[in-house]
Amino acid sequence: MSQKSWQVLLQSALETEVYEIDCVECFDLLDQYAEFIIEGGDPREIMPAVRQHLDQCNCCTHEFEALMVMLREAAKNQPSATA
Repeated sequence: MSQKSWQVLLQSALETEVYEIDCVECFDLLDQYAEFIIEGGDPREIMPAVRQHLDQCNCCTHEFEALMVMLREAAKNQPSATA
């Protein structure tokens, strides 16, 4: 195992929490988490387990990033309320 791999493994071990969610739970909460961000909120305060999972899971992070792109594009394409 390379030194970089060991560093990543050690960092992940050091960042573990008493309560952690798995990918299924994270995926179920991603839409709520993303909507808080789109609305200007800070979901980390009420959904810290999702943030912690995203910090450690590349697969869920990619899903989250794709969701954010779609939500931002949808928001840009909606007619404004003042028009």
